[in-house]
Amino acid sequence: MANLLEQLAELEVPPPPPAAQFDRQLHERVNRSLFVWQLVDLVVSGLPWAMLHFSRALVGLIAFTVTGQYEAKPKKPRR
Repeated sequence: MANLLEQLAELEVPPPPPAAQFDRQLHERVNRSLFVWQLVDLVVSGLPWAMLHFSRALVGLIAFTVTGQYEAKPKKPRR
């Protein structure tokens, strides 16, 4: 164990990057990952939800065109 620590003590550590460059790189990586996850969320949950509601409207339009009535069964009035 001591030999490993001695080897690590002899290695030179590069200086940290300038703060502005580090911040820019961090923001680029975070923004890229946020964009990817938001795109995945849109494709997985947003688009199917929108397609479901659009298909309901499309089925209603087709049913109205064929039957001339919007709903086949009238809803009971609320009391």
